[in-house]
Amino acid sequence: MAQGGKRWRPHVKAIRSAALAQRLLAAGARGVTCATIDEAQAMVDGGVNDVLIASQVIQPAELLKLADLNRHAQVAVAIDAMAQVLPLARAARSAGVTIPVLIEVDVGLRRAGVAPGPGVAELAQGLAREDGLCFEGLMAWEGQTTRVAEDGARRNAIVEAVGLLTESARLCAVAGLLPRVVSCGGTGTFETTATLDGVTEIQAGGGVFGDLRCREDFGIDLEAAMRLRASVLARPTATRIVCDAGCKSLAVYPKAPRVLGMACAARIAHSASHLTLELEAEASSPAIGAPIEFDIGYADATVFLHREIVGLRGTRIETRFALQDTRPGAQPAPQP
Repeated sequence: MAQGGKRWRPHVKAIRSAALAQRLLAAGARGVTCATIDEAQAMVDGGVNDVLIASQVIQPAELLKLADLNRHAQVAVAIDAMAQVLPLARAARSAGVTIPVLIEVDVGLRRAGVAPGPGVAELAQGLAREDGLCFEGLMAWEGQTTRVAEDGARRNAIVEAVGLLTESARLCAVAGLLPRVVSCGGTGTFETTATLDGVTEIQAGGGVFGDLRCREDFGIDLEAAMRLRASVLARPTATRIVCDAGCKSLAVYPKAPRVLGMACAARIAHSASHLTLELEAEASSPAIGAPIEFDIGYADATVFLHREIVGLRGTRIETRFALQDTRPGAQPAPQP
């Protein structure tokens, strides 16, 4: 990202810890990206003062919270319609703050976002007329390109999708509204988006954990930095292991976890609180009570199931990171 001249605004929907986010800032990040207002609240409470909510905020109580957060930090938000702009502007004016706003552009994901082209500039003009709001620029997530398997074809798909974003930014500039920020790029695409003209910042962040999805599905050369340690609860047969790593502690979708150090594990079956391993051959270990470790399949859907991350150096516990509960109404997590 630095070589491409881009700023780094890592997404923290997987990280969920302001203390870890501070490490990313110390490593060169300019701020963070969140998915929800409650994630943004947790980051601001943890001392992060530059936040982008890469989604729409529409509920009245959440709009009030967003306005209040902008008393203490810069918390930008994404919109894709004037129907979101007007209540946002009212909340900003009522609180006496200015809320930074990015327009989300749909570059092929078919989720939220205004269609690329002249409509983006028209929305930017409508946004700029509202007191209490500041047009910051554009953002997009070209996530559909991560499903393209072949490397050359994937790069072409990313270039084409991001080109829709940067062309929309050019049209805004022609209309007299120069986007200060053009934001895109996730862990599955940053190696390409960091090289593209017109992009100013990259949102890739979850890859710091180096889960299986990033390493294998996206083909990114990352260190596997996270694993889940469970305990063997039962050994009903010489080919079956039951441990306490069910769906309540280890995500299965969109990428299944993988048991470490056990090449003969043939099948994994998940239930709510249990995980069952069926082995290809009989084995006496691990025994009941022994630890068993898993390579995380998808960190985004695993980390939020836990209350802390334990940092190891070798076999020694070096630190613990409390994970913020970002459900609506949750209280900030105490730091251990």
